[in-house]
Amino acid sequence: MLVELSVAPNPLILDANPGGGRPEKIPSETQINVSVQPNTDEERYDIDIIDIRDGQQSFDLAPAIRSGLQHRNEHGHRTLPSLLLWNERGLKLFEEITYTPEYYLTNTEIALLEAHSREIARQIEPGTILLELGSGNLRKIRILLQALEAQGRRVGYYALDLDRRELERTLGQLRTDLDGRGFFRHVRCHGLHGTYDDGQVWIARPENARRPRCVLLSLGSTLGSFAPAEAAARLLPPSSSRIILGLDGCTDAGRVFAAYNDRAGTNRAFILNALDGANAHLGYEAFLASDWTVRGEWDAGAKRHVQYLVPLRDAQVTFLRARQHQHHQSVTVKANEKLELTSSYKFDDADRERLWTESGLRATKQFLSKDGSYEERELLLER
Repeated sequence: MLVELSVAPNPLILDANPGGGRPEKIPSETQINVSVQPNTDEERYDIDIIDIRDGQQSFDLAPAIRSGLQHRNEHGHRTLPSLLLWNERGLKLFEEITYTPEYYLTNTEIALLEAHSREIARQIEPGTILLELGSGNLRKIRILLQALEAQGRRVGYYALDLDRRELERTLGQLRTDLDGRGFFRHVRCHGLHGTYDDGQVWIARPENARRPRCVLLSLGSTLGSFAPAEAAARLLPPSSSRIILGLDGCTDAGRVFAAYNDRAGTNRAFILNALDGANAHLGYEAFLASDWTVRGEWDAGAKRHVQYLVPLRDAQVTFLRARQHQHHQSVTVKANEKLELTSSYKFDDADRERLWTESGLRATKQFLSKDGSYEERELLLER
């Protein structure tokens, strides 16, 4: 499902802290210009990568790693933070996943965008900020940006992601379209280096709130990473805003399982890469990848697919003191114990209606895939 949210013109209070950030602090910005030499006679251009991280500090997941191993979640599992998946190698592996024949989500959403991008583009005013949360490889957003370019709409597209080098790479590819017809002249492309919470704070800044409209984009069923109760909090947009949202409603156990457990093993490599990410954040080798395997399971009751890391033998994870690198504390994860890493929730009709109600939204348009499981929606925000 893709969702476009229109917000009433009356002032709204933006909760810029749905994920536990610090909204009272407005992060400073550092703009990094990356020069790119195109393969045509066009002049050089710069890609803006704006660092919006709170305090511009390195993103440190070490405390969350320790806490997740020392405590169990509501499902009775130890956990690792899913953000470990999205380092530079993880982003490239996930891009490979989107090309696997089993991963139906990307191709379905591309088909919906190709069919309806012109209609969606007509609803976007000149001067709009387009902010994509978790931009990835930009395959899907390119379709909408090309439609905006063809209609001559001057908008600013901001790709938000955690890895700066991937932002540089993907935005560099985006600056020319797939058909070689030249550069975007009406659409201006920028990168935002930070987390979802950083993006929420950035878009609420007065200079951005004064723009005629902001459209938040959450494609690729990104919202499915959150349980329905958490997802509503993620749909609190700034004033005068719309959201284009992708949601997957497929609950066919076989089809969903195959999507996250492809035969080529790309998903497996993607999940195991989180262990390397954990070692990088901890600053030493706490996890040996060869001691672990991956287990995917479909949880029909919760309508979610879960990816677990499972030790092949008892795995002792030792936490070291930051400075002296002395032994501080150890946690033993038993052989075959499931360490929960990430979930992909599926939203049926009842879930979607509950989501709109709890986030104060009303669906005004929807575009369904042929099998009816994957949808695009245009939503009107009502207060």
